[in-house]
Amino acid sequence: MRRLVSTLAALALVAAAPVAAAASASAHDSGHDSGHDGDHARSTTVWVRGDGSHVRLSRWHVDEGTVVFHESTSNTGPGGSQISLFRLLGKATLNTFKADLAHEFSSNPKIAAMGTRELNRDVRATGLADVQKGYPASVRVNLRPGTYYLMDLGSFFGPMGPSGAPNPAFTKLVVRDGDDDGWSWSDGSAWDGSGWHPTIWLTAADRFVGPRRLPAKGSVTFRNIGDSIHVAQFSPVKKGTTDKQIQAYYDSGSMAPPPFALNGPTFGLDVLSAGRSATLSYDMPPGTYVLQCFVADAVTGMPHAIMGMHKVVVLK
Repeated sequence: MRRLVSTLAALALVAAAPVAAAASASAHDSGHDSGHDGDHARSTTVWVRGDGSHVRLSRWHVDEGTVVFHESTSNTGPGGSQISLFRLLGKATLNTFKADLAHEFSSNPKIAAMGTRELNRDVRATGLADVQKGYPASVRVNLRPGTYYLMDLGSFFGPMGPSGAPNPAFTKLVVRDGDDDGWSWSDGSAWDGSGWHPTIWLTAADRFVGPRRLPAKGSVTFRNIGDSIHVAQFSPVKKGTTDKQIQAYYDSGSMAPPPFALNGPTFGLDVLSAGRSATLSYDMPPGTYVLQCFVADAVTGMPHAIMGMHKVVVLK
């Protein structure tokens, strides 16, 4: 659901074909519960395989609670797989969602802003990740009972982003009531069985708030405490790059590739709705990266990154 909001945003740090983050653990085609994952009990594992347009699951029913999605792709194109997980709200249907998505991808800022407002109203998105062939990623989320859908927009995206509106295929996942009233869990705990890990907050001011040093191999929890959907995309930049330089580039209106961009692997968390949390596990080369969100602002239609939603971090 990451959208190309302008040629400027497309040029921002995606000049080379991206390589998504590798998961902390190797992916294997298996569909069994993981049982107790360290001290974080009751987690269920689902293996997710995308081809850029469709999503296959190792299982289509899980119990409510903590679910770990191990993602991989067979798509060798530059978009890999960009997999989102969401559930519909109110009277929204899949056709409603497709219409919202078409608005979100509009090149008209007013229509794009409307699309963001519609998506905030009609779906609750729970992240998942963007992956490249050979570089799987894992996302841990807590799910309540209900019907969820997954989609893969990887083939819709190239180095310069989308052209036209997507028409995604959907894969259904049913989360069943666990019938265990004595067991409680919190949404998006930062404990993943191996210890506490860093948290990055996505705020109502359209900013990333969190540490500037993160593990190159490990896990990061994202918590959306704002009032809109957000994405979190990491792209490599030259050592010493600052947020001031990134904002100056956006403000300049330049159509040239940014001078601080590096050819290297990217990774990130897909769309996360307000009030939701997700933990992304990855294994990336150490270095300097910029974290950005390209969702359209719900009022102006301008990309959040151009409005200042970027943060330079160092992975060590």
